[in-house]
Amino acid sequence: MVESELTKRKAVITEEGIMTEESTTLLNGSSNKKKIKRKLHTWNEIPEWQRDNEYILSGYVIETKSLKACFDSLFYMHNESVNIYTHLLPGMSFLSVILFDHYAIKRFTTTTWIDYVMIDLFFLGGFTCLMMSSVFHCLKCHSSEVAIFGNKLDYLGIVAMIVSSMVSILYYGFQGNKPYFYVFSGLTFSFGVGCTVASLKERFRSREWRPFRAGLFVAFGLSALLPVMAGIMYYGLEETWSRIQLKWLILEGIFYIAGAVLYGVRFPERVAPGIFDIWGHSHQLFHVLVVTAALCHLRALMGAYELYHLQL
Repeated sequence: MVESELTKRKAVITEEGIMTEESTTLLNGSSNKKKIKRKLHTWNEIPEWQRDNEYILSGYVIETKSLKACFDSLFYMHNESVNIYTHLLPGMSFLSVILFDHYAIKRFTTTTWIDYVMIDLFFLGGFTCLMMSSVFHCLKCHSSEVAIFGNKLDYLGIVAMIVSSMVSILYYGFQGNKPYFYVFSGLTFSFGVGCTVASLKERFRSREWRPFRAGLFVAFGLSALLPVMAGIMYYGLEETWSRIQLKWLILEGIFYIAGAVLYGVRFPERVAPGIFDIWGHSHQLFHVLVVTAALCHLRALMGAYELYHLQL
């Protein structure tokens, strides 16, 4: 007699996490087998290489060794879901602006190709940063090797975001003063190269180096103060304030620093371990604040672009 199987799956919520209960029944009725597959796991169940934040106690996708399983995790909630989508969706939005920039960017009679290059440079850096971040958070459960490689790409994406943001606003800030633009752009690229080299070092990605990682990139971001001070000395405070829309850049810096501090000290999960495993832990807040800061920079860049062309 030929036997066939009927498999049913249902979600089962336990104190340890979400399971998928898979019930397989032989259709001739001779037996009934059940097996349980876990989707989410606790801190104590995951391998050492996956342990990054001891205050997040559950919601882990355990090592999969499978790209398909990693992509499948996009369709159920775990402690990386918010990290993935808070950067994936804005990243795709940035890409759409690049593809349709002639429709998305206000055009003046004096607008030239270099304006599109500079504005698209910002969007390209933002897209690179956000997409590398979301891909990393999606694939980091694959294996230690993939997680290490993805972590390096994640930090390279941050470098791309900072470099593209600074160069784009420097272009409009130092219109009419090309030497300043070239000097500070060169300084920005030099910082970018330094952070890239540091990001590729193996020990840089360990948990013990978390505060150093955050501090290094904060310092890179704060290097933007140098051209601002130079601009104030050359143009005066009032003109510099309007040239680069300084109020928006200050807000951008506040959001970036706040996100880095939360990420570095692991707040709020530090004060309530296990409560913020799926929603609201420090890395998720960091992601939201990064996107908010990028939007502040976009507002400054577009304001500087429009002001420049209105004055021509």
